[in-house]
Amino acid sequence: VPGLDISVCARPVGESAAGGDLYLISSCSSGWISRMLIADVAGHGDEVSDLSAKLRKAMHNSINTVDQSKLARTLNTSFSEISEGSKFATALLMTYFMPTGHLIFVNAGHPPPLLCRAGSQEWTPIDQGANGVLTKSTRELRVGIRNLPLGIIGSTEYEQIAIKINPGDRVCAYTDAYIEAQSADGQLLGVDGFSKILSRISRDMTRQDEANFSSATFREIQSQGYTLADDDHTMLTFFHNGDTPPNMKLSTVSNFIKNSFGFGHTDTVL
Repeated sequence: VPGLDISVCARPVGESAAGGDLYLISSCSSGWISRMLIADVAGHGDEVSDLSAKLRKAMHNSINTVDQSKLARTLNTSFSEISEGSKFATALLMTYFMPTGHLIFVNAGHPPPLLCRAGSQEWTPIDQGANGVLTKSTRELRVGIRNLPLGIIGSTEYEQIAIKINPGDRVCAYTDAYIEAQSADGQLLGVDGFSKILSRISRDMTRQDEANFSSATFREIQSQGYTLADDDHTMLTFFHNGDTPPNMKLSTVSNFIKNSFGFGHTDTVL
């Protein structure tokens, strides 16, 4: 998509060819907005695969909804209806706004995406406390439970945050099977351990190796003595390729961000 080179690796577990993980990538005709969605329905097998397909359809029907917090609320309601309250799904909704280079996302109970800045091999989580993150003021949100997985509570609110990414930066989104790999003594790899795994791989890889990043991750996890979780594994990575954004007036960009993403308010904080 404009500005990003995206790679996805999906490995369903068991006999089902589809699995319970899903991803969806889209780009608008102008090249301004690219969206990446990754979700993980609890469990695996044919029943979960069917729910995953229905959630994907709900995502596709709402793909033109620019405000991701609204999209998350819509998906939460939809998933509650199609799963009849028996299942839940974690989801990460990401939008890349090319004119400013911002990655804007909502996290519905999903593991945090990881960021590796250009010139570095260290991967760090992107969340509300990350350096350089813009977050919508909590005063604009109704009081209540926030950011739960889809299908738990219908009235859940979802917060939208943003971070600027630059040429050479890389981002990794993944399902929780990666961080649930276990050591011989039963310790989970966790987000911190997974970040260190990616850092080790990055020291030895070049841009030409990008397509093999997921396979290298599997090998490194196992070489460190961890057993992979018996679950679907999905990893979505993207690289900011430095493509030049379309020309437009600064006021146009500013108004679009304010009206569509909610980051033009005076009480937005760094």
